[in-house]
Amino acid sequence: MSIPKQKRDMKPTKYYYCKVIQQNTGFGWDDNSEYETNSQFITNEASGQFRELKSGRKVSITLLAHDLKEYQFTGYPTRVIKRKKLRD
Repeated sequence: MSIPKQKRDMKPTKYYYCKVIQQNTGFGWDDNSEYETNSQFITNEASGQFRELKSGRKVSITLLAHDLKEYQFTGYPTRVIKRKKLRD
């Protein structure tokens, strides 16, 4: 069984997509962490921790959500932005 030619010759996408956690420490917004995503800005990195839904089902927490909670403990304004960069 051979691999179709279009799958074999696929180039990497033109853009790199990521979500960035930023904090404002008084001198503007600074990047703290960057998480690679797909083109719809969905990240799949799991933190290894779970939360329980009202139905009793356990759901994995993403690394982004886990780190965002930790950055919010510092007391500085914190936000998550989506960034699209050209690949080099």
